[in-house]
Amino acid sequence: MTYASLLVAIDDGAESDSRLELACDLATAFDALLIGLSVGSSAPPLYDPMAGGGMVGELVGLYRDMASADVERARVRFAGVAAARALETEWRGGVGDPSGFCARAARASDLVILGGRNPRAPDQAPGVADVLMDCGRPVLVTPPARLRSPLGHPALVAWKDGREARRALAGALPLLRRASAVTLFSVCSPAENATADGELAEVVRYLARHQIAAEPLIALADQRPAGRRILDEALARDAGLIVAGGYGHARLREWALGGVTRDLIADSPLCLVLAH
Repeated sequence: MTYASLLVAIDDGAESDSRLELACDLATAFDALLIGLSVGSSAPPLYDPMAGGGMVGELVGLYRDMASADVERARVRFAGVAAARALETEWRGGVGDPSGFCARAARASDLVILGGRNPRAPDQAPGVADVLMDCGRPVLVTPPARLRSPLGHPALVAWKDGREARRALAGALPLLRRASAVTLFSVCSPAENATADGELAEVVRYLARHQIAAEPLIALADQRPAGRRILDEALARDAGLIVAGGYGHARLREWALGGVTRDLIADSPLCLVLAH
């Protein structure tokens, strides 16, 4: 199994440039098509409803022009970096809702690469929660300052048996095959220990059929948040990647992530593969 196409979101700043360099590394490693994406959002200007409508129309047009210019700058930056790597590329750009645009563009990719803790999201860049819940693809979340590459370093799979964890594991298989070691890590209560042991043994055999050797590890739950336990274990193993289910629920017009997923996105200096 491999990734044939990757989708990376691009915006302004050093964090975006680092994300693009990682996406190029992955495209090279997997000989994959790299699709760049940038979406400008023309935020509605504040105006006096009693003022003339002509001025409002001009402001809307100005905001849209500014957003289009941002997208064009991102396209030029993407083209320059990808050309230096001699990569096969495509481009998706537009003005509108960044998260919705990205989620729809994910239909052409095997993996979506987004920035976590991005101050521009969700108004000026795709938001991880919105895209994760709607794109139907695994999402690789890159931290603002990445500690290690997800290629060639140990990986930790945070296992909690369910649809989300299974999809995340399947979506991360190409990366896990390139990890130097893989740990299946489960945090559970004493009453769940025997069940978790059997589940992990089945997952170990599943991974072995994909030529991935994995070590199962069960930790008993305590007062520490599960997300912190997962992150501490990954850091102790010098991991470059954490794989986890993206748990969440709908709340009015936005998606609220569950505690473990939210904590990992907020705190991890490592790349995350999440799926919902």
